[in-house]
Amino acid sequence: MPVVKLFSVTGREGPGPEETSAFGALGCFEQDDSFSLYQKLAGDQKKVKGVLKNSAGRGHGSVQDQNLFIFSIRDLSRAATLQLCLPQYLMHLQQSLRRANADRGFHVPEGMSRESTELMSDAFRLYEKMKEEGIPGEDARYILPLYTKTNIQTAGNARELSHLFWMTEHSDAPSEVKAVVRSMRTLAEEIAPNLFRDWGYNYEALAWYPSAQLYSDNPVMDEIVRRKGAGGVRLVEYDIPEEQVSRAVLERDEAILSVLKHSHNGGSVQGFLARMSLAAFHQAIRQRTWDQAVESVFSAAERGELIIPRTVRARGFEREFTELARSMLIAYREEKERIGRHDAIGVVPHALALYDLIHVNGWNAIHSIGKRTCMEAQWEIREIAAGISRIIKEKNPAIGRWSEPQGVVYGYCPERNPCGYCEKVLDNRGKKRGGGEESEPEGIRP
Repeated sequence: MPVVKLFSVTGREGPGPEETSAFGALGCFEQDDSFSLYQKLAGDQKKVKGVLKNSAGRGHGSVQDQNLFIFSIRDLSRAATLQLCLPQYLMHLQQSLRRANADRGFHVPEGMSRESTELMSDAFRLYEKMKEEGIPGEDARYILPLYTKTNIQTAGNARELSHLFWMTEHSDAPSEVKAVVRSMRTLAEEIAPNLFRDWGYNYEALAWYPSAQLYSDNPVMDEIVRRKGAGGVRLVEYDIPEEQVSRAVLERDEAILSVLKHSHNGGSVQGFLARMSLAAFHQAIRQRTWDQAVESVFSAAERGELIIPRTVRARGFEREFTELARSMLIAYREEKERIGRHDAIGVVPHALALYDLIHVNGWNAIHSIGKRTCMEAQWEIREIAAGISRIIKEKNPAIGRWSEPQGVVYGYCPERNPCGYCEKVLDNRGKKRGGGEESEPEGIRP
């Protein structure tokens, strides 16, 4: 079972999370600053409770921002870490299956059949076998089930932790995922009950910045994928029907609200529609500066497309990999009839492909694309970022000139072992300024 620890919190010594939020709020209306108010009123819990009720409780969400809770969580599934990474204002340091070995096993939900459990064991055996044959762990992991266990450290304030709790409870997330989020809330609530109490407007779903919703149906994304999905990366435009906008608002449908983040200045929804594996989505969703909306993992599982690493094909494992991955998808469809799709979904492999709608602003085009196009980035997310970069270069050459690996953007390579590409680009650009050759180096770009 997952082990959730509250690792650190605002005010282990001195003002705690409730006090920092309450006296910060009080300082907005009093002549004194927040610290002076704390010195005068420290220990007045009635005052603290009243301020929080009449500030955060009336929709002043910034009051709930003035604190920090850091959790260390062990042996939770990657199905759970995906949920934790959805809200854009939570922060994470996650055990990487690019670097660490998947030796923690996997979660088995109550009621799952022996056959499905054995399939997940088979996936781990194939994972080890492929690594023994020289396939990198970051590629071998594509066969591992979504219920593979991992570790994570997650940090966030009371507003976004309340958001995480609300959206998890209002989704079809696996039981294990809900148990992890409930444990996080319980631990935080024990220390700061008035920050997490439902005062009314502090749990207004329209007030939270919408998160991509992996475990909730998203009819708008389903339609975008049906019309525009064709693999790879495409810049798409879509007009959301009026009834869907009304549904988003009236029903507090966060999945649709997350798509509305891609509508700017009253215009159509626009974004880069990218097909990627669950393995790559883990990295994409942690890119907090990208606005994202994603199709539900349940829609992706019904479609059943797979992304198979080139190394798996090159080493002769494609057939074995594909057959096992297909069997895992069939097991999901059978299990959902017995234990529900929410708990069955964890048997699907990380190779499962889904569509993510990504909004990249001008700064993202320079910084985040620079990070993701570096040769040290994971190959799939690197190809997606390179696809976005190519489109940016066509649409806006001025920005596209800097939509390059990070060494070009920074003017130096921060990696331990530079590949040489960025130095050649910078050298050629120096020659261009001096009237020399104008061509960029070829054959190194991902």
